[in-house]
This record gives sequence, structure tokens and C-alpha cells, in this order.
Amino acid sequence: MTETTGRVTAAVSMTVPVQGDGTGDTASPAVGRPAGHAHAATHLAHDTAPVSRARVVGRFLAHLAEMVVVMVLGMLALAPAWDLAGAALGVEAALARPDVGAVVMVLDMVAAMTVWMRVRRHGWPAIWEMNAAMAAPFAVLLALFWAGAATAGDLMLWGHVLMVPAMAGAMLLRPAEYTQHVHGFDLAWLGRRWPVLLGLALLACTIAGGVGGLPPWLILGVALVYPVVGLVRRSIRGRSMVLLQAAGLAVFAVVALLATAFAGQDTGAYVVAAGLVGHAVWDAFHHRAGAVVWRWYAETCVVYDLLLAAAVVAVTFAS
Repeated sequence: MTETTGRVTAAVSMTVPVQGDGTGDTASPAVGRPAGHAHAATHLAHDTAPVSRARVVGRFLAHLAEMVVVMVLGMLALAPAWDLAGAALGVEAALARPDVGAVVMVLDMVAAMTVWMRVRRHGWPAIWEMNAAMAAPFAVLLALFWAGAATAGDLMLWGHVLMVPAMAGAMLLRPAEYTQHVHGFDLAWLGRRWPVLLGLALLACTIAGGVGGLPPWLILGVALVYPVVGLVRRSIRGRSMVLLQAAGLAVFAVVALLATAFAGQDTGAYVVAAGLVGHAVWDAFHHRAGAVVWRWYAETCVVYDLLLAAAVVAVTFAS
């Protein structure tokens, strides 16, 4: 604790607390400001007053406690969704395995942490670091479990115990992120994530209809949306974009043909899943570029494609 306190306190003494988006921005003290900025300078001088070590450590521990609560709530809130999905897909036995259950639990906690930290205006680098810290203990313990060096009880017990210091370690990589910045809440970002909910709703409808017999031409069908929408919207502009769309359509057509050739076999199902993952990458590229289709459509499709691919693999593996 002494070393941790020293690192956090040192970070506070070198930077000035500012309100921001949690990306690690700092500000320099006001020098040579006009008289009209006297109030701001006075406020800044107040902010740069020495902060007690106890207060710094208190902020750090409060932020860590906040993260732990979010982690637990995410696990509890999302667990029923896995139960429903497992029953609909007929993979309850697979989800009951200790290693699979551990992976699912980590995914739940990571999903909740990602949303919470983004709403709290943390930067993406800090979010990825926190997610990696949460997953790292379970990754090591899973390897030991598969090697026969750890039991299912060890996996669950020590995975949770070690996760908290791992999260604290991730926070120490950016002490100012968790002791200085006033993050607030970015509820507008959360409101813009409605395409994710749409993708989840479409996925629920698909799962309700069964994913064991998805048609092989599904890949070609979803791939055709891009050129069709692009022609209607006239959003395919330039020779390079035309060639890119043609190449993408050709690749997904080949995937659809392969899936058709192996229809009714496990290989065919895995080809469909691979095609869905490939299309999710295609969606992500267009979403980032803001090209051809609506951004909301690309975002919806990323969620739908990835989770549907996971469902296809789970059902095929469990059968």
C-alpha cells in the first residue's frame, strides 16, 4: 500500500486536476492571464493546492470499489440472458462446464465494465487495459485447469480473488485517470447505442427460430445488402470503392458456395460461422469509414453477425 500510495500521490503532485473525458489530458497552471480571468485563475490556484495522501488514496480506492460493484452487477444482470439463450439453443450442458462458465462470466463482467467506463467518460485505452486486467487471472487459471493443475473450485475462487488486485494494477498505469479527473456521465453516448439493442433483438428472434439449420446462402444475402443499398443511396463513389464492393461480394459468394457444398455437416456450419465473422469485419470497416450503408446499420450488423456466429459454433460443437 505504501508503494501504491506513493505512485498515486506523485502523479497528483505533477499534474493539475481538470474536468475532462478521462483520456489523461492535463492542464498547465495559468500564467499571464488577463484580469478578466481572475476568477478562473483563483479557482485553478485552489485546485492546485496540495492534496493529502489520504484523500488521494481514498479517491483511488473509491474508484476501485466502483469498478468492483459494476463487475458484480454485470455478472448478475447478464446471467439470466445466458440461461435463456442456452435453453433456446439446447446448449445448457456446455454452459454448465466450469471452463465455459468462467469464460461466460468474464464476458459478462467485461461487457458491463466497458459500458460503464465509457459512460463515465474514460478513454478507450483505459477501458481496454481494465478489460485485459479482468481477464488475465482467468486466462492463467484456465490454462492450469485444462492442464489438470487446478480444480474447478480453484478456477472460480482464485479468478475472483486475483481479479481485484489485477484491476488495481491497471488503474496504477494511469493514476490521474482514477484520482483527479471528474468524469461525469456521458448518457448521450449510451443513447446512441440503440443499434446494439436492435442487433440483440434480431439475434433473439433468430435464436427463437433455431440456428441449427441456417441456410448457407445467408452469407451471400447479407453481403448483397451493401451493393444494393449503395446503388439506391448512390453512396458507392470512385473506382476504388466499386472494386472493393465487387471483391467483397465475390469473396462472400465463394463462402456461400462452400457452405452449400458442406450443408448438413459440421464443416458447413463452421463455414457459415466464419462467413459471419468475416462479414462483421466488413461491417466494422464500413462503420468506421462511414461508407456505403448507414452507420447504424453497420453497427447493428456487427453485433448480430458476431453473436450469431458464436451461437452457430456453440450449437454445432454441442451437437
